[in-house]
Amino acid sequence: MGRRVKSIWVFHLNTGACNGCDIEVLDVLTPYYDAERLGVKLVGSPRHAHALLVTGPLTRQCFRAARRAYEAMPPKPRLVVAVGTCACSGGIFYDSYSIFRRSPRRACEVPRRGGIEEILPVHMYIPGCPPRPEEILYGIARLAGLAEGRPFRREYVEGVGGEFKVRSSHVIEERVWLDLREELRRVVGYFDRESLLREFESLVAEAVGSGDEVGVLEDLVERYCRNVSDPRLAFCMRFLLRRYLELRGVEVGLVG
Repeated sequence: MGRRVKSIWVFHLNTGACNGCDIEVLDVLTPYYDAERLGVKLVGSPRHAHALLVTGPLTRQCFRAARRAYEAMPPKPRLVVAVGTCACSGGIFYDSYSIFRRSPRRACEVPRRGGIEEILPVHMYIPGCPPRPEEILYGIARLAGLAEGRPFRREYVEGVGGEFKVRSSHVIEERVWLDLREELRRVVGYFDRESLLREFESLVAEAVGSGDEVGVLEDLVERYCRNVSDPRLAFCMRFLLRRYLELRGVEVGLVG
């Protein structure tokens, strides 16, 4: 790029977000954080924008509009900012049927992507669910330096070292536990996954040794679901029960 952009005009594009990141973006524009002191201005048309600020996973309904918005921007610098985990990588929606795929032949690949990088080159990643306003401001400040062509990217790969120490016991065999852990990530994400697995494993440990392990476990899960205040946790616990019994080869037609 021939020159440094000192004032960055951005166009906000929602490609399927839950509005969590959008609220944080609006917070950045308030007088408290005052993004305009960095030369940042929100514009109503991509034809006036230096940067495309994208929130949400790239859904099939929005990918054409996202591409048209990008093509409508001036040729230079034409920057793309991915705000939030969903825009960066698809987040918890990476395996959703609604996520755009470049080719139907890749539709069965796991893990699926879902970020805006599927169709557009991303110059700045601001992960978070949602990212704090301070993080967005920091990313925008770094973006001014990226106008000269110094994009950067850091990838995080979830490792397995030390993560098994969170298990309270080993009543569930490792193969089944790993399957439950991966399946639960698609339902509830990362935040409550480990605590739910520990709670479910404690219920399995309580049912083991009884005369009717499956019946006792079903009763314990239903008691947990009646006492929990959050219906999402109840849904996840019933989901774990169904999947656990499927892996054990137990008929689950009447479970849940």
